[in-house]
Amino acid sequence: MLNGFRLLLASGLVALIAWACCVQVNEGEVVVVARFGDPRRTLDDAGLYFTWPPPLDTVVRIDRRVQILDPGSGEYLTKDKKNIIVDPFMAWRVVDHLRFMKTVGSMEGAGSRLTDVLRSITGDVLASHPFTTLVSIEGHAEALDAMLEQLTAAAKRKCEASYGVEVVAVRLKRFNFPAQNKQAVFTRMQTERQTISDQYRAEGDAEFQKIKAEADRQVAELVAEAQRKATETRGNADAEATRIYAEAYGKDSEFFAFTKGLEVFETMLTSQSTLVIPNDHPLLKLVELSVPKKSATDASGGESKDH
Repeated sequence: MLNGFRLLLASGLVALIAWACCVQVNEGEVVVVARFGDPRRTLDDAGLYFTWPPPLDTVVRIDRRVQILDPGSGEYLTKDKKNIIVDPFMAWRVVDHLRFMKTVGSMEGAGSRLTDVLRSITGDVLASHPFTTLVSIEGHAEALDAMLEQLTAAAKRKCEASYGVEVVAVRLKRFNFPAQNKQAVFTRMQTERQTISDQYRAEGDAEFQKIKAEADRQVAELVAEAQRKATETRGNADAEATRIYAEAYGKDSEFFAFTKGLEVFETMLTSQSTLVIPNDHPLLKLVELSVPKKSATDASGGESKDH
């Protein structure tokens, strides 16, 4: 009975030691094996591995996927000594696992080291750009892209050689201004937009003047052509009227003179007009011709009538 118990105890101890020597590596991670705390080798592929049991060998699991470091916002100075608030973040992953373990020790330790690097390079890069470049409308996208590339390149140089970390990208999640700078930024943006608005208005006014000048020119040409045609038509009409008058005068001169006299009377006399002319005036002859004989006899008998 005792021997059986001892055998069972020995079997359990062996199983426990064997279990302690087994290391399961999962997908998406790398296991670093350290001998008495000194990193010796890495287990890169997923599967089951055997190591010496603790405390001879210890294992540290490192996530090989891309990590996001977001340390929060901070206040920085631009090249022209303007304060700005920037919230940067960095995407990174471990590529040299042994160096990573020797320099930072763990993923938690990497967060502290990389935060210091990120804040340092952010301050250095922003200090090389003037405040006006960051808030300018013209070329703003190009300037921001160049600044982000500069941030990423600076982070790569510091992190990969020192910590075995590959920096995928550095970006700015938020870009803000302290209270003392907000009014200045707003005023500058307002001024720039007013300048653009004035430019658009000037271009619109110039186009308006161009269109108006062209329309005035066309109107002047149309009016001149219409006046020319009207003058030509009027001249032709006057010529035709003169021809008709001459033809009518040639056919019956007395009748023509009579009708022209009547037109003169029609023009000169109205219902309220009074005409005083001598007895021998030529127009009286027209009156005599236009008045019936009976009326003329009555007029000679001394009766007075208004005509």
